[in-house]
Amino acid sequence: MAETAGRLNATILIPAYNPDEKLLRLLPQLKEQFSRIVLVDDGPTRGQEIFAAAAGYVEKILVHERNRGKGAALKTGLRYIGGTSDVITADADGQHTCEDIVRVAIALASHRKGLVLGSRAFAGRVPLRSRFGNVWTRYFFFLMTGLMVRDTQTGLRGIPAGLVERIASIPGERYEYEMAMLADAKHHEEKPFEVPIATIYIEENRASHFNPLLDTIRIYRSLFQFCLSSVLSFLLDNGIFAAIIWMLSSKETARRDDILVAMALSRAVSSHFNYLYNRFVVFSDRKRNSTRHRSYYSYFGLVVVIALASYVLTEGSAEFFDIKGVAITAVKIVADVVLFFASYFIQRKFIFRKG
Repeated sequence: MAETAGRLNATILIPAYNPDEKLLRLLPQLKEQFSRIVLVDDGPTRGQEIFAAAAGYVEKILVHERNRGKGAALKTGLRYIGGTSDVITADADGQHTCEDIVRVAIALASHRKGLVLGSRAFAGRVPLRSRFGNVWTRYFFFLMTGLMVRDTQTGLRGIPAGLVERIASIPGERYEYEMAMLADAKHHEEKPFEVPIATIYIEENRASHFNPLLDTIRIYRSLFQFCLSSVLSFLLDNGIFAAIIWMLSSKETARRDDILVAMALSRAVSSHFNYLYNRFVVFSDRKRNSTRHRSYYSYFGLVVVIALASYVLTEGSAEFFDIKGVAITAVKIVADVVLFFASYFIQRKFIFRKG
């Protein structure tokens, strides 16, 4: 398709599954503003007449023979476009206006080394599940990545040409792919830039193909698994710690020695369990031996630092408040909860970090 004077250079990428007439209302407006539009037919069971009518407005309709998910549809489009132009992804369900898509394109023209996000304000009449889901994901995403993004669930995103091939290679087939794309942004030279857009929900968002249970599990699998790993390690660590403290408290042993011995033994067992679970399950780190050994040594270097910090906090608090016996376990639990967040960030960013 030849470029028309006055049109914006970015390519619009729209994944569509069972689209309706809202897509046909959007496409003529987009064609007036953008030189390229690519549509992905994600194996719909209905709506073929919509795709037939859309053909006159788009450069290409890419087809999946069966429904593979939004992430797979986005990657099909990104691979087709490659690094030939900037890409703006938009939804087919009427939630993104042409005006807002243009705003993202204009911002993308000057934000060249990171994502541009169309971020909703979630003001006015917003379905409860959408409002709650966005607040939930915002803070858990911050916990996972250290990036604070106002609207983690937006489908309106600008991708500079230099990042298209990188983003097309990110794993994920369904809605978890969009979260993985955002998580990858922590490695970009510039943080995501957010452009305010309208908050539009049609018929309480009933047309959304997002499965609140299954897709949320996919999106947060890594964090859920890390929390499960931490809970199991927490129970193992403190169970062993309490048992040793109970055995030693019946003897005439200084409390300082009790805490040190109990913490060393309990942490030695629980940390090996935690390392193996995080490496193989949470972060899926199956690298060659040399890299694996480095992650092992790095992890247990972190264990020593965290253990020392836990010991200092536990011993100092027990001494200050004159706490004795098994009750010291409660002090240790509080200290470990505080240190949990530091441990997650360090493991995620440095020890089990993917390239």
